[in-house]
Amino acid sequence: MAYPSRHDDAGSLPTLLAEYGHLATQLTAASSSYAERLRVRLTELDADIERQIAAIPEE
Repeated sequence: MAYPSRHDDAGSLPTLLAEYGHLATQLTAASSSYAERLRVRLTELDADIERQIAAIPEE
């Protein structure tokens, strides 16, 4: 049985949420320059997560 690679799953909502959580936990201990890069990536992830949620059909 073939399992999907992490690359195949890169844009899925659970993957995006996991990355967001992982990066958010690093924010308080990060240097100011690294924290700024984290904030940029968190902003990108937030937008991707919002798009994924908006695409979920309402029942």
